[in-house]
Amino acid sequence: MNFYRELKQVLDQHGILMVSDEIQMGFYRTGKLWSIEHFDVQPDVIVFGKALTNGLNPLGGIWAREELINPKIFPPGSTHSTFASNPLGTAVGLEMFKMTNEVDYGAMVMAKGKYFLEGLQDLQKRFPIIGDVDGLGLALRCEICGPDGFTPDKATLDYMVEEGMKGDMVVDGQKLGLILDVGGYYKNVITLAPSLEISYPEIDLGLKLLEQLLVRATKR
Repeated sequence: MNFYRELKQVLDQHGILMVSDEIQMGFYRTGKLWSIEHFDVQPDVIVFGKALTNGLNPLGGIWAREELINPKIFPPGSTHSTFASNPLGTAVGLEMFKMTNEVDYGAMVMAKGKYFLEGLQDLQKRFPIIGDVDGLGLALRCEICGPDGFTPDKATLDYMVEEGMKGDMVVDGQKLGLILDVGGYYKNVITLAPSLEISYPEIDLGLKLLEQLLVRATKR
């Protein structure tokens, strides 16, 4: 938490702007409109896109301090981009903000994220190959490591990815597969960023499938 505040202090000392790239997080994924809000710091610039129109029509946006983006410094037509404003995209983006105001996504995402994280932590207790597990809201991560629970184990996660794609796991009599999103510097991290509308039964299903992959990984 202190990292961002101290970083901002250093940037201010050297006249460097802090830019918060919210494009991948979208809106409310971490339980707040902007993920940077969790860290008690105000950036100079925020950029956003993707979730703004959910792929219907490309559109990106930027917010900045008034002195950085006022019409005298940043006049209309001063930039051009594939994701620049357009009638359809602007209408969809406006509707998106209206819809997210109709539901308390902040509270909903934090509750679902807490439930999901507790499920991952339960798996962590039972499977030594799970290293660090953490997240904010519905932006979660789970490291796959060696027996020491620390050393990155890309090979084991690669195996889990392949097994999940076979579609031969069984839950409640139904054969299912599981697609894992892999990230991290060592490519040993499972990234979990589901739809904000994910249901609790769907979270349970995901955890059951992940558990089956972990069982296979520890027995191979």
